[in-house]
Amino acid sequence: MSRIMAAVVAAGLGVACGAPAIAAPDFGYVYTAATEEAGETELSLWATDRRGKGEGHYDAQDYKLEVERGITDRFGVSVYAKFASHHIRRPGDEFDRMDRNFAFQGLSAEFKYQLRAPKHGRLGVTLYAEPGWSRISKVTGKKAREFELEFKAIVQKNFADDRLVWAANLTVEPEWEREHEEIAPGVVGSVTEKELAIELATGLSYRVTPKLWLGVESRYHSVYPDWTHGLHRENYAVYAGPSVHYEAGEWSLTATWLPQLFGSPNGPGSSLEFEDHEKNELRLKVSREF
Repeated sequence: MSRIMAAVVAAGLGVACGAPAIAAPDFGYVYTAATEEAGETELSLWATDRRGKGEGHYDAQDYKLEVERGITDRFGVSVYAKFASHHIRRPGDEFDRMDRNFAFQGLSAEFKYQLRAPKHGRLGVTLYAEPGWSRISKVTGKKAREFELEFKAIVQKNFADDRLVWAANLTVEPEWEREHEEIAPGVVGSVTEKELAIELATGLSYRVTPKLWLGVESRYHSVYPDWTHGLHRENYAVYAGPSVHYEAGEWSLTATWLPQLFGSPNGPGSSLEFEDHEKNELRLKVSREF
């Protein structure tokens, strides 16, 4: 784990004390139907460690600094500044050697509208849209101009007097990536690649104490190249693992570890997919409300 990831862990442990919990957890990857109340602001630091691609060495860290504001009780807006680290020593044309400790990656904005709150046993429903721009490829670490538009449908259901919370997301994310490639000896041209990601994610969390939630999350993530000419799945991966959420008044800490269970296509002697996915992901989120 990088020194920056370690600093995030230390910060989270430092604030995990005092004050009562609210009645709903955060997950690391799965979004709930909740939105900030009108006039409230939340500041969050996200840190994700991704590592392992079979041969060679691969580790990458994604960082996001988020400011979320409740415009109304149902509608919220967020802005993100994104940063990334890559350390790659792996054979293959796509995965060139890379040693970048920390760099500005891009910007994005998030818009959430709650159609129905998960109250009184009802199913909560929220719609989500996130346009974004990146200057560094998430997988390879190469410089590239990427534009993406993420759409998410979020549902949430509470059980056992709100002590047990289930949430699920359907995400559709088209992406356009412009890279500079050598198309002939000494000739460099620009190539635009189109890619579509579709993800199904779900999480279940139980409040074991007034401040502590324990749960599990799972994700199915698939990639479709050149999607404007038909949907032909290139690869997919399935992840699942534990999730912990701790509330400390205005502060909160969320941690989720997701190992890849299986994927396709996979190499000899392995059931995992390594082109667009890693063996393990660890995500930490530290938040403070104002």
